[in-house]
Amino acid sequence: MKLANVLSIVNQVEKSKFINAIDRICSDAVKHDKKITAQLNKLEGQIKDASSTDITQLFKIALPYFEKTVRDQLDLLGAQATLLTNILSRDGNSIARISWVEALYSKEWEAINLRATELKSVIEATESNDYFSDGKRLSIYYACYQEAFSNDERVNREAKISNDERCILNVLAKQLDVTADDQAGVEHLIELIPMNGVQESLNELRELGLIFISRKRQTVYVPDEIVNLLHRLQGKELADKHQMRILRTFSDSELSIVLKNHRKKIRGVDRKEKISNIMKLGISTSQLLQTDLYNADTALNDKKERLKILINDLDLSLDKLGTTLEERIALIVISFTTCAEKEFNSLSATGFKELYSALQNHFPKL
Repeated sequence: MKLANVLSIVNQVEKSKFINAIDRICSDAVKHDKKITAQLNKLEGQIKDASSTDITQLFKIALPYFEKTVRDQLDLLGAQATLLTNILSRDGNSIARISWVEALYSKEWEAINLRATELKSVIEATESNDYFSDGKRLSIYYACYQEAFSNDERVNREAKISNDERCILNVLAKQLDVTADDQAGVEHLIELIPMNGVQESLNELRELGLIFISRKRQTVYVPDEIVNLLHRLQGKELADKHQMRILRTFSDSELSIVLKNHRKKIRGVDRKEKISNIMKLGISTSQLLQTDLYNADTALNDKKERLKILINDLDLSLDKLGTTLEERIALIVISFTTCAEKEFNSLSATGFKELYSALQNHFPKL
């Protein structure tokens, strides 16, 4: 649901935190941003009394500043807020009852806690001279995360992971091939994610302007624009539904290759579970289509030909095919990221029939 639609549904109290967040950001940015200055002048500085359309327009202009603020503030809120934003930014969760969010959170927490227990055993069993094992890679990431988390205490500050440290840890995880589910498990061992307190954490996200909460409906709303912002912060190129659509075109052997390239179990795993396990890896679409889909000895031309077949399988309407592997991957990603707007602007056959019927009723002589 678009931001303008959410603003039209919630009442003034429920939208107040979002407006306050935008107001604070614009008050700082107005000193050096002419576009924001012009928009505020149009509203005569009264953001709280502005229409949903005007607030949406102001949000679009202030988005770069809003995103930077959110990135910094989320680091301060800790692991629970991060887990909640991961849940709320997934397909189908942007409009959800609070009780449903709590149920999803509990299920996710149990999965992370179980994985953390498994990883602890692997890390503790790792020998110091076992240089190339999974346990060694995980123990390196564990040690680095622990140092980044606890080094603040040496200067009498609260232990936390800063945005800069998070960026470095993400690079480290990528180089060590520590997948997203393993990252969450290792981090849970060091910075325990609270099992309870979901309501309080939702309120903190509301204070940042990331979500809207309707107390009357007991419902959480996350506008599409905020979901896209969260995806950027998470490093996601595509929404899960698009990544899933790509994976479903792969053969069973190709799914096995992806899992094997990350040293994951493939024997006795059915197709549905393979796709689910790949989604949990948290790998980007570009990495998936550039390296993970193929055996180590696959020639470049074979990779390009495979992407040509993939484009046909996905029934993507592209003006050009692209000459390099990178260009074809970029065209696939762009096609998916822009398809939502095309779908929004298009008229279905059922919609056309209803429109035609309405015109006949209101304008019989037309």
